[in-house]
Amino acid sequence: MISVIRHFRTSATGLLVLAGLFSECPGQEQILRTAAEVQRLSATDARQSRDVRLQGVVTYTWHTGTTDFTLEDDTGAVWCPTIELPFDCRVGTEVVIEGRTDTGPLGPFVHALTVRPLGPRALPPPRRSTFEELLSTPLNGRRVEIIGIVRGQRMNPDLGLDWLALELATGGGRITVNVTHEATGHPELIDATVRIRGVNLHVTDAQQQAFLPMINAHTLADVEVITPANPRPFDQPPTPLASIMRSANVAGAGHRLRAHGVVTFVSQEDSFYLQDELRGLQVFLREDLRPVQGEVVDVVGFPEPGAFSPVLRDADWRPTGEKASPPPDRVSMAEATKYDGRLLTVEGRLLEIATGDRENVLTLEAENRRCRVHIPGPVLAGWAAGSIVRATGVCSVEIGAWESFVAYRKPTGFSLLVQNSDGIELVRPAPWWNLTRVVWLLAGIAAVLCGAVAVVWWKTKSRLHETIRTRNAAQEQFVAVLTERARIAREIHDTLAQGFAGISVQLEVLNDWMHDAPASLKRHLDLARDLVRTSLDEARRSVWNLRSQALEETSLNEALKRLGEHLTQGSKTDFELKVEGQPRGLPTDVENNLLRIGQEAITNAVRHASASRISLSLSYLADQVRLVVRDDGKGFDPSRVGPSANGGFGLPGMRERADAMHAYFAIAPEAEGGTRLELSVPHV
Repeated sequence: MISVIRHFRTSATGLLVLAGLFSECPGQEQILRTAAEVQRLSATDARQSRDVRLQGVVTYTWHTGTTDFTLEDDTGAVWCPTIELPFDCRVGTEVVIEGRTDTGPLGPFVHALTVRPLGPRALPPPRRSTFEELLSTPLNGRRVEIIGIVRGQRMNPDLGLDWLALELATGGGRITVNVTHEATGHPELIDATVRIRGVNLHVTDAQQQAFLPMINAHTLADVEVITPANPRPFDQPPTPLASIMRSANVAGAGHRLRAHGVVTFVSQEDSFYLQDELRGLQVFLREDLRPVQGEVVDVVGFPEPGAFSPVLRDADWRPTGEKASPPPDRVSMAEATKYDGRLLTVEGRLLEIATGDRENVLTLEAENRRCRVHIPGPVLAGWAAGSIVRATGVCSVEIGAWESFVAYRKPTGFSLLVQNSDGIELVRPAPWWNLTRVVWLLAGIAAVLCGAVAVVWWKTKSRLHETIRTRNAAQEQFVAVLTERARIAREIHDTLAQGFAGISVQLEVLNDWMHDAPASLKRHLDLARDLVRTSLDEARRSVWNLRSQALEETSLNEALKRLGEHLTQGSKTDFELKVEGQPRGLPTDVENNLLRIGQEAITNAVRHASASRISLSLSYLADQVRLVVRDDGKGFDPSRVGPSANGGFGLPGMRERADAMHAYFAIAPEAEGGTRLELSVPHV
């Protein structure tokens, strides 16, 4: 019994351990068993190294032994990178592979870890396809079949392998066919209609987008010739160039034809222009060998529509041993687009020259139209914008946007392809007065004017600084004079005036005591009393003149107002003061001179003009102060104005004060009667 319990316990423990292990392990992903399941993986899922076990047929190998290969089953195909295949594993062998998924430029693929051959098996039938279908993802890696015309063949293609590469033209575009186990060239296939069977592998760009189908055929047996090529294409009758436009196949899959003409322009790349009696067109060569300008040649090539006129591509040429120089058609720029591919001569004004590494481009203008002239080598010396240039070259029509050309059927312009400098001629050099020189002249005049303005500004600023310096010095001097005058006034007041006052008091006392004095003595005493009073009045008047008490006690506005009211008090004259602007403090000398000039003007109007109304206007402007005094008196004669006998300043005194301030001063009779005095003091 105990042994049974022990056995049960052991079994239970084992079950619990197994259950724990299974509970700790993540769920196992299902193994991928068909090509379709692999192709349906996203790039992220394919990078997760999903397990794969596929059974199918090897449809393509790049080499024998260690190689890349493709595997196809009933659902699709996968590509497998390089692995060492078993000895008996070839194209047409059924195999079982095991490996893991990954992703690359061609989409999901399988890293095969083991390849086990099962024996021979028939290849899956190829799918008949078009160019557009070959670009689709479902056909990538699958066997396909397509019909087209061989446009070219070469050995040692860009992949660096010794195999035959055919360029196949179909109804939708070009396809590269790699016959990987064929190491010899077959030029007899060029221009043949063939049926190709092979594996379709896309060529992708940097964004992993398929832009070119590439079919990999195993041997030349996969290339079936439907219509053989003409073995002697240069023996067929030549086709006039004007008829190629009618026979060109829009898809570019037509058979090659023969053309005959003279070479009018040879490009620096792989093409040249051919011209006969009626038309010209561009020929693109298969080989690097090019003819020479002026050589008469036979050309065999495939016609295709170009941007504006047909072209011949994948062409070969043969010299005829003849030379020719067809005369160029001399046309206007408005008519040039009718002569695409032909040799033309146009004339126009040179607008600009653009210099490049391999060519120079001249822009000409005539009749409100422009064209570009492409010429190799340097431009002749002395050529400049504005010159009249005659150019001879091949016309290349430009159509601009394809939609616009289809809608309006009109080209946008043309270029002229010139072979060398012999094709351009300077008809008339540019005038000396061109835009560049005019601009430089105007720039020079502007510089001179700026210099003159700068000199005037500098002199004005220097003069202003000198005026300010002179005014500051005059103000300092005036302040010093005022200070000295105030001191003298105090001395006179404290000495002479007080002395005269004391003498006057004593004489008055003496006069009161001398009632009985003789008449002669009393007469001398009265004379002394009058002299003392007169001297005291003169001393007080001197003190008044030495000190500007009115400005010491109040502002200029109030001083002028009090002065006007005092001088007109007791008379029939009305006085009015107007103040404009914001009053501000002025230099001492300016305020004193304004006060004295205003005093003199009011005094003259009251005493001499018999005015009934006096108006005084004081304006504080931004950079000056203006004083205007008007009266309605009888006016005056300026020629008879002089210093006043009673001590007044008169007109010369007012002018002297105005000149000391560098002020504008004017006084003149008014038409309605009366006098107008104006004084403007700048820079205060």
